[in-house]
Amino acid sequence: MSLAKRVFERLKRDSNLPVAMVVKKALRFGAATVSAPWFLREVDAVGAGARTMYGAPVIDNRGRIELGDDVQLISNFAPVRLSAGPGATLKLGRGCTVNFGTVLSAEHSVQFGDRVSCGPWVQVADHDEPTDSNPGVPSDVTIGDDVWLAARVRVLKGSRIGSGTVVTAGSVVQGELPENVIAGGIPARVLRDRRPGETPPADIVAEVPAPTPEAVGLVISDFSAQELGRMLARPDVLGGVVQAEAGPWGQVMQQLLHLADGPSGNDFAVVWTRPDALTGWTRRLHGEPVTDDEVLAEVDAWAQQLIAASRHLKALFVPTWTRTTWDRGLGLIDQRAGGQGRLLAKMNLRLAERLDGSSVYVLDAQRWIDAAGQHATRARPWYLGKIPFSQTVFAEAALDVRAGLRGIRGQARKLLVLDLDDTLWGGIVGDLGWQNLALGGHDAVGEAFVDFQHRIADLAKRGIALAIVSKNEESVALEAFRSHPEMVLKLEQISAYRINWRDKAQNVAEIAKELNLGLQSVVFIDDNPAERARVREALPEVYVPEWPEDKTEYVPTFLSLRCFDVPRISQEDLERTRMYAEERQRETAKATVGSLDDWLQSLGLVVRVEKLGASNLVRTTQLLNKTNQLNLRTRRLTEQELLDWANTPRHEVWAVSVADRFGDAGLTGILGIAAREDGALEVFDYVLSCRVMGRRVEETLLWLASERARALGCSRVVAPFIATKKNMPTKSLFDRSGFQLDPATSTYSHADAYPQPLGVKVEVAS
Repeated sequence: MSLAKRVFERLKRDSNLPVAMVVKKALRFGAATVSAPWFLREVDAVGAGARTMYGAPVIDNRGRIELGDDVQLISNFAPVRLSAGPGATLKLGRGCTVNFGTVLSAEHSVQFGDRVSCGPWVQVADHDEPTDSNPGVPSDVTIGDDVWLAARVRVLKGSRIGSGTVVTAGSVVQGELPENVIAGGIPARVLRDRRPGETPPADIVAEVPAPTPEAVGLVISDFSAQELGRMLARPDVLGGVVQAEAGPWGQVMQQLLHLADGPSGNDFAVVWTRPDALTGWTRRLHGEPVTDDEVLAEVDAWAQQLIAASRHLKALFVPTWTRTTWDRGLGLIDQRAGGQGRLLAKMNLRLAERLDGSSVYVLDAQRWIDAAGQHATRARPWYLGKIPFSQTVFAEAALDVRAGLRGIRGQARKLLVLDLDDTLWGGIVGDLGWQNLALGGHDAVGEAFVDFQHRIADLAKRGIALAIVSKNEESVALEAFRSHPEMVLKLEQISAYRINWRDKAQNVAEIAKELNLGLQSVVFIDDNPAERARVREALPEVYVPEWPEDKTEYVPTFLSLRCFDVPRISQEDLERTRMYAEERQRETAKATVGSLDDWLQSLGLVVRVEKLGASNLVRTTQLLNKTNQLNLRTRRLTEQELLDWANTPRHEVWAVSVADRFGDAGLTGILGIAAREDGALEVFDYVLSCRVMGRRVEETLLWLASERARALGCSRVVAPFIATKKNMPTKSLFDRSGFQLDPATSTYSHADAYPQPLGVKVEVAS
C-alpha cells in the first residue's frame, strides 16, 4: 500500500474528528512513515508502512532483526530498544505496536506474532532470566498473534504466550500462558478467560504507578555504570523493588567521603572499580619496581575507606577486581612470583579479609564475566563510552546485588520443599522398587542425583529446612530413604513430609504452617511442569524455579539459585534442623498430656535474658530484621544502628533465649525499651520468633518490661503499635494481655505490676 493511500485510510478512520486535528495526525503519520527507513537502517528487513513515532529507536543489531508491515515504534518519552546478539533473531509480525521505554532483546530468538501490542516500559528477553535457573543460557521466547502486554510487563526467557492473551500491567511472565486468557501477577498466572472480541478493560492495560522501592541505592564506579542502575530496577520474580542511581564515573573517592560524612538517604551502595584504581597495580603493570606489600598496603587503606563509607548504610557491595578477557598478563609465568594474575588474586583475598565482620560484602565479579562468555568485556564500548562490560555482566551483577539486599532485609528463603521421583532420585520408586532407582553407581544420571543430594544436604547445614511433598505410598518412599545404600539425605534431616496422593499445593501450605513459616519463605522444586504450575497458581508467594529436563543439569541449576543468600550464618541457623525435630517431640508430648497447662508445666521452660552485647549482636539483629508476626514496630536496623540505639542513655536491649526439656531453641526474642522523661517506660522492640509462640514466652517478655519499669523508677509501660499486614498476632496478644489501648494513638499502656507466667523459669544474666 502506498504512503498516500495509507494517509487516506487514516483520514477516513478519523473523519469524526475536527479537520485540523485530522490533518495534524495525518501529517504526523506520514512523517513517521517517511523517517522510518532512516531510523531503522540497521534493521535487516523492514515491512511496508513501518513507522517510528516521536523519535528514533535504539537499534543494537549484531544478529538479525525483522519488522513486519505496519509495525509502529513509539519513542516519545524514552526510546524503544531493539537488540539482537551475534547470530540471534528478533522478529516482529505485521501490525505490532511497541510503546516507549520498551526493550526487546534476543541472544538466540524472540518471535512476535501479528498485531502484538506492547505498553510502556515492557521488557522481553530470551536471556538474563532472574529466576536463577541457568541464567547464562538463552531460551527462546514466542508470543502469539493479538497479544496485549500492558505497561511494565516483563517476559522472561523460555516464555510462551498464546494468541489473544492479555498480560496485566506490572506482571512478570515465566513459562507458558495459554491462548485467549487474561493473566497477571508475579509470576503471571491465569486470572480468567478472555471473551471473543473483548477489548481489554482500561484498568488492565493502563499504566501502573511505579511501586515504592524497598531499597534505594547508589552505584559508584570509575567507569560508566548507568546500565547497572537500570538493571537493578528491573522487576524480579523473587520480589522486591530497588531504585539505584549511578553517580558520575571517576568521582569514586569524593562520593565515598560524602557517604562517610553521614546519612545520605541511601540504603545501600555498590562500589565497583577496576584494579587500575590502585596506583601500585598500575605502576607494576608498566614494569616499575613495586612490591606486593606496597600494593597490599593500598588495598588495606581502600578497605578502611569502604568501611567508613558503609557506616550509614544497610550494606555496601564491592565487586572483586578483574581483568579484561583478552589480557593474559605474563602468560606462562603469570601465576608465579611477580605475575599479574598472582598479584590480583592476592589483592582480592586481602580485600575480603580486611572487610570480614563489616557491613561491606565482596561479590565475585569474575563469575559474572565467566557467565557472559567471550563478549563480557569489549574494547570498542570502552573507548567510545567508558563501558567495560557487556549487558550480561551488568545483569548478573544486578541479580547478585538484589539477592544480597533480600538477604539483608531478612527475605531469604528458609524452607526447601522437594518432590521425590525423578527429583531426588531417578525413576518411580513405586514401580521400580528402591533397589532399581537411578542413584549413584557407575551411571551418569545416578551420579548426578547423588551430587544433587549432597548439595541439598550442604544447604541444610546452613540452616535451611528441608521437606518432602510427593505423590507416593508413604511406606514405600520412606523405605527408599532407610535402605538405599547411596541415599545421601537421611530422614532425620527432613523437617516435615507429606507423602500421599493429595494436592501438592495443599501439602506445601500445611508443611509451612506446621513449621511456623510464611509461604514467602518456601521454595518448591519438582521435575513435573504441571505440578510446578499448580503450586505457582495456588500459592503465588512460594518460589517455584523452572527445572531442567536433563537430570545432569540439576546441580548447576540448583547452585545458581539466589534465593537463599544471607549476610551471616549464626549458630541457631546451623542447628535449625535439630530444633524442628525437637518441635515434633513437643507436639507429640502435647497430644499425650491432658490440658494445655499440664503440657506447659511438663516442658520445664527456661527463659534466659541478657543485655545486648558482642556475643549476641549478630543473632539479635538477624531476628529483628526477619521477624514479622510478633513484632511491635517492625523496625529494621543494621548491627551498628542497633548497637548505637542500645548504648544511648536510658535505653536497653535485652536478648531472650528459650529452652525446655526437649532442647534449646536459642535466641528467639528481643525486648528494646527506653525510660522516658514523663515517667513511662516505652517498649520500642517487642520481637518473638514464631518457633516459641504459645508457650507463655510472649507473656514473659511483658513481665520483663514491667519489672524493668519498676527497677528504673517508671510508673507505667507504654507500647506504641505500628500495624503491618503481618503483625496482627502482636495486636491480639496485647489486646488479651491486660494492656489498655488508646485508639487515637495506637498505644498500649499498663500501670500495674504484670504477673510472671506460671511454669516459666526466668534466668537473668549478670
